[in-house]
Amino acid sequence: MTTYSCNKKFSPSIRAAVQLAKKTLDRYYQLTDSSEVYRIAMVLHPHHKLFYFKSAGWEDDWINTAEALVRDEFERSYLDMEIEDDDVGMAVDLPAKPAVGASCSNIFDSMPALAPSKSTDLGNELDRYLSADVENITANAIAWWHERHASYPHLSRMAMDYLTIPATSVDVEHLFSHGRLLLTHVHSCLSAESTHALLCLSAWSHLNLVKTEDVLKVATLPDVQGDAEVELEDGWDRINVN
Repeated sequence: MTTYSCNKKFSPSIRAAVQLAKKTLDRYYQLTDSSEVYRIAMVLHPHHKLFYFKSAGWEDDWINTAEALVRDEFERSYLDMEIEDDDVGMAVDLPAKPAVGASCSNIFDSMPALAPSKSTDLGNELDRYLSADVENITANAIAWWHERHASYPHLSRMAMDYLTIPATSVDVEHLFSHGRLLLTHVHSCLSAESTHALLCLSAWSHLNLVKTEDVLKVATLPDVQGDAEVELEDGWDRINVN
């Protein structure tokens, strides 16, 4: 933008607009210095890790601070998290792919490279992740983490939590606005939990996350008698994309 704002081939009005846009971007970019989420999410993106900060010319102290933030959060909130999946014990490190999520690849091509990880490998997931080279990801970083959930059972959970945080609140506000359409005068008795569940169901349906077996399972549940409130189990809103 600096180049465009000084380029005299553009009219003065265009150059002035570019300068104002750059000033606005700089103001918001400076706010990332006080955001732990921004730095943690960047480190947990396999295409960037700590190399992003190094290539951007960050000072060593700033880079060390970013790494410390990730380590502190991982050890505080995720290291001792109970993992229910049975496939953790058979963790394998998948080879890097040129495009994550491509459906045309042959899964048998990588079979010779697959080998059970040593049990000690799971003990230091963050060190293994940071010491590995960055990945040439051309698709979704979330899909990359999902494929490596067995190799990084705790770190992948942390990555999912941070990388799925919306970059802006636009989508959240849009979803929240649907609440008024849901709570009409004939639905005014819906509890907060029921409203939450219905809004989630609507969003998941538009994302094709509602499976046929889920619908069939719900259809076989017993009817709720009267106006009794039904407590939803903990973790009911956790998305399982298996």
